[in-house]
Amino acid sequence: MFETTRGGVDVGLSTRNIAAMKKFYTEVLGLEEAAVIDVPGDFVRAAGFAGGGVKLHALKSGEVLIKLLEFPETPGAADALADSAAGFRYLTFWVKDMEAAVAHLRDAGVELLSDILSRVPERKTIFFKDPDGNLLELNWVDPAV
Repeated sequence: MFETTRGGVDVGLSTRNIAAMKKFYTEVLGLEEAAVIDVPGDFVRAAGFAGGGVKLHALKSGEVLIKLLEFPETPGAADALADSAAGFRYLTFWVKDMEAAVAHLRDAGVELLSDILSRVPERKTIFFKDPDGNLLELNWVDPAV
């Protein structure tokens, strides 16, 4: 076992459209741009990636970074269904007010995949997609519980 030094896990997302993804994650979801880093090809290949260099756009949400990866060659599209492949399938954002968050997404033109879902009264969830088709979830838990 190893001890971690931060309260969350960072996530790297390869993107097909950096402009649309940055706009979505900053303007719609409210993340802050923390850094833009050019990572050279030799480092990227040594880390296990197939291609050359990458431009890493680090977006911050609390202690978590979402790293949008801009490659010289546009990667293939993500599979649309969460249960169609193994691996990371969606990101979850915890919100204080589900109804306000959903209204904000609707006002921003985000297509929601359902109405707010609730199996029990003290918990609500809803799914939607980012501009590259990655599945995202909002979750709310009643703070009184």
